[in-house]
Amino acid sequence: MRHILTFITLCLAVATSVSCGGETLEEIEARAGQTAVEYYRHLQQGRYADFVAGMEGADSLPSDYRKQMEENAAMFLKQQNEAHHGIRDITLRRCSADTASKTAEVLLDIHYSDSTVELVCVPLVCRSGTWLMK
Repeated sequence: MRHILTFITLCLAVATSVSCGGETLEEIEARAGQTAVEYYRHLQQGRYADFVAGMEGADSLPSDYRKQMEENAAMFLKQQNEAHHGIRDITLRRCSADTASKTAEVLLDIHYSDSTVELVCVPLVCRSGTWLMK
């Protein structure tokens, strides 16, 4: 029985180190958080195709639906520009990752030009080593 428990513990340790690529939890959270910031900077800069490409399943969307997603992102940014005179900056507040499910919850602060700050939660999932927005 003791050998079985030792074997299971060893397998879990190996699986965890392989799935995390040898990164610590802090490194994983930093990478996931920075990825979410970059996706939202794409949106801020009007790079709607890049923003949509950061969504899980975007590579398998029909082209007309993908175009609609990009247009929705453009409408959102236009609305924010009208309401707040644009996005001034995007900063990472906090990231919490779950290495077992390969997911992360990222909290971003969206700093608008009119001094308003909005907190946004961005759920991410890791697919083949790449963090994607859910």
